[in-house]
This record gives sequence, structure tokens and C-alpha cells, in this order.
Amino acid sequence: MTDALLKPGFSQPVADAQQAFRVLLKVMSEPGVIRQLQQAQGIEHLAPAGMTALLALCDQTTPIWLAPVFNSAAIRTNLNFHAGAPLVSDAQQADFVLSVAGELPPLEQLKAGEPEYPDRSCTLIVQLEQLEDTPAGAELVELELSGPGIPGRRRLCVSHLGADLLSYLTERPHPFPLGLDLILVCGERVTAIPRTTDVEVI
Repeated sequence: MTDALLKPGFSQPVADAQQAFRVLLKVMSEPGVIRQLQQAQGIEHLAPAGMTALLALCDQTTPIWLAPVFNSAAIRTNLNFHAGAPLVSDAQQADFVLSVAGELPPLEQLKAGEPEYPDRSCTLIVQLEQLEDTPAGAELVELELSGPGIPGRRRLCVSHLGADLLSYLTERPHPFPLGLDLILVCGERVTAIPRTTDVEVI
């Protein structure tokens, strides 16, 4: 049964992982820039960019919490086989949270790092229905980003993020350098809003 659930991971494990990691570094260092991320195929509801991000970032030392929409036998089996990352039922223990906007755990309960070790924080990977760099419909939320890695300001248009996540991004309750980093995926595309980025809703 387990073998029947397995799907291919990276076709060229070293080269694909390195390429995917470079893309993720690019979007983290240049918030709001959208890039292709498709070294791994999607599984069920999980888009290729989401699966690729997890395989590039996660290993045996990085616990993952899955939102109900992604908590299926097929996705669990493939993450365990290809990444070896432990899956946790308590989001407070997670280094990575994979979710959609409507199924995020309480953000205030997630690891935000420690003053001496700000890197010991949780990264949110949130899958969206739409992700654009220009307005493409009245249903999209337009965000204006500023901060390190952004010359001036950069616009990002996304499907609804949910009130809690949007509030977190605009209010940034954790004092820097603490906080949560956000990776947004949609189909084969990815962008990021790290904790260093100021966010305004237009």
C-alpha cells in the first residue's frame, strides 16, 4: 500500500535540490519577486511549488505540521520517504507549517525564535489559489512590500490570506529579529515575505 502511494521526488536529487534551494534563497532575499519552482511534482492538493519547497528545505531535523487539507496518506508517505522529516500534530513543535490560508494554526503559538537564536523559528508555507505581481482581478488582495531586498516598494497581489495572517503581516507583533517567515506557493510559482519585510494593504 505504501509503495502505491509513492511518487517521484527530485529526478536528479543533488542538482534539483540545489536549483530549488537557489530559487528559494532568491525569493527570500528579494521579497515579492515571483519565480518558478517545479523540480518536484504535486501530490493531490499539494502544488508542485509546495512539494519542491518542502523537499529542498526539510530533512530529519525539521518537524512539519500539515493542515488538514494536506494531511493525507499520500502526502505523509512521500514527505517521509523523500525528505525524512518528522510530521507533528502539535504546530508549536513545527519548524515548517504547510497550510492554506483558512487552515492555519494560531500564529501566536508558533515558534518565533529566541533572542540568542532567531533562526529557531517556524516558516509558513501557504498555498494560494492566485499569486500575481500585478492586479488581475477584484478578488485579489494587493500588498505593498518594502524593506531589505526591495528597491523602493514592490507590489504583490494574492488571493485572500485570511484575517489572522494578514494582521500578522501588517502588524508584526514579534520584535525583530524574532518572527515568522512566509513562503507563498501557487501552482509552479513561489514568492516570499520574510520577517524583515514591511507589508501594507493597498
